[in-house]
Amino acid sequence: MTESMLTRASDSERAEQVIRQKDIPAVELAQGASARLVVTPGATVSLVEQGPYSELPRHRHEQDKVILVLEGERDEALDGRLYRIGAGDILYVPSGAEHGALTYGSGCKTIEISAPARGDLVTKLEALLDRL
Repeated sequence: MTESMLTRASDSERAEQVIRQKDIPAVELAQGASARLVVTPGATVSLVEQGPYSELPRHRHEQDKVILVLEGERDEALDGRLYRIGAGDILYVPSGAEHGALTYGSGCKTIEISAPARGDLVTKLEALLDRL
C-alpha cells in the first residue's frame, strides 16, 4: 500500500474518527483509580490509571478482558491466584473469572479491552456525562 493510492482524510473526517485521549472524561472506578472509556458496539477500551496503593475490588463480568500494562506494576488477583504484572505484560481475563487489582508505590497505567462492550462501564460514563 503506497500513500499515493490513498486520499488523506479531511479535518472534519478526522474529527469524526479520531478521539484524543485528553478529551475523554475520566470515570472513577474505585478510590484512586479512574478510566477513560472508548465504547464501540463490540468492545470497551479502558485507559486505566491506578494510583499508588489503590485497589480495584474483585468482581466478575461476562466479558473477556485483555490487560496491557503500559507503566508501573500491580498484582492482579485472578481466580484465586495472584499475578504480578508490569510494563509490557499482557494478561487475559476470561469471561466469568473473578479478578481485581492492587498497586504498590509506582501505581499502574493499563489499556484494558473488554469484549463485548461492558454495560456497567457505559452506565458510569453516561452518569458522568449527565453531570458535566
